[in-house]
Amino acid sequence: MFDQIYKLENLCFAFTQAQLDNRYKEKICAFTFALEENLMRLRWELFTGSYHPRPYTYFMLHDPKTRSIAAPAFHDRIVQHSLVNQIQPLFEKQFICDSYACREGKGTHFAAKRLKKFLMASRSVYGKDVPIYVLQCDIRKFFQSVSWDILLRIIPKTILCPKTFALIKTIIITHQNLMASEPAYCPQMSLFDPVSKPVEAGISPENRTGLPIGNLTSQLFANIYLNELDHFVKDRLRVKYYARYMDDFLIIHPDKGYLKDLLGKIRGFLKNDLHLSLHPKKLTIKNVADGVPFVGYRIFYDHILIRGNTLLRIERNYRSKKKQFKNGTLSEKKLKETEASIIGHLKHANAYGLTKKIFKD
Repeated sequence: MFDQIYKLENLCFAFTQAQLDNRYKEKICAFTFALEENLMRLRWELFTGSYHPRPYTYFMLHDPKTRSIAAPAFHDRIVQHSLVNQIQPLFEKQFICDSYACREGKGTHFAAKRLKKFLMASRSVYGKDVPIYVLQCDIRKFFQSVSWDILLRIIPKTILCPKTFALIKTIIITHQNLMASEPAYCPQMSLFDPVSKPVEAGISPENRTGLPIGNLTSQLFANIYLNELDHFVKDRLRVKYYARYMDDFLIIHPDKGYLKDLLGKIRGFLKNDLHLSLHPKKLTIKNVADGVPFVGYRIFYDHILIRGNTLLRIERNYRSKKKQFKNGTLSEKKLKETEASIIGHLKHANAYGLTKKIFKD
C-alpha cells in the first residue's frame, strides 16, 4: 500500500486533486512551475521516511459559526490526497449507510431525502395517530476532543501496512509547528520548535487531542472515529432509524422513555470509549410533526423546507454578492456560480415560490 502512496503517477493524480479550483493561487503556481522537481522531492521524502508536515496557515471561518482553521501547506495536501485515495476504500466498506458526511454519493441532499424516508417509514410502521419523536444530539467540540491515542488504536485494525500507518501517525501527531498566536497568522517556525500551550486551531499536543479542521485526512479520521459510535448504536443497541452527519446524529422512535434510555447509554459509550461528550444545549427530544431540522433543511414526512437560519444566510450572502457585482468587484461568472449554488440547494426542497422570490430581479 505504501508503495502506491509514493508512486509518481499517484502523486501526479493527487496533485491534480489538490490544485482543483485553486490553480492560480501564488503558492500553487510556484509549486507547479517546478512540478516535476517538487513531486520527485516529495516522493523521496516519503520513500526515505523523512517526510514531515510543513507549517500550517491560520484563518477564521465565520459561516455559519466561527471556526479556527489550520490549513496545510500545498505539499501536504498532495500527500493527504494520495494517502486518502489508498485507504478510504478500505474504511468505506466498514461505514454504515446512514453516515453522510464527506463520503462519495452521500452529503446533505442525500441525508435530507434519507431522513424523509425514515419519517415516512416510521409513520407507516407505528401508525398515523401515534406521536413519533426524534432524539437529536450534537457532540461538544468534536474535532478538538478527538483523542490521538484512541484513533491510533482504531486505525491499525484496518491498516496493516506499517509504513502507511507510520505516515498516518505522523500526520496526526505532528503539530509542533502550530503556535498559539493571532488566528490569521502562522509563523514559519522550525518543525521541532517547542510549543508552550495548545494551539489556536483546537490542537492540544499536551493532551494528545484534536484534529485540524482544514486537513483532508481529518474528515476521514472523523468518520473513522465516529464509526465506533455508529456500530454501537446499530449493532449493540439495535436502533433502526438512526442517522449521522459528522458530529450531529438523530434517532427516531415513538417512545420518549426509550429515547431517554438510549441517551444514557450513548452518553456513557461516548465518555468511556471515545472520550467525547454531548453538547447540553443541542440535545432535544421533539415531536416530528413540527419537522426535523437537519443538514440545513426542516424535514417532514411529506415535504422538505429550508431552515430559517439557512435561508437568512443564503439571502445575506446573495445580497452581498450582488452589491459586489454592481460595484465592479465581482465578475458576472462568480455571481452566476453563486446563483447556481443557491438554486442547487433550494431545488432539493419544496421551495419553488421561495426561489422565485429570491431571484425576482
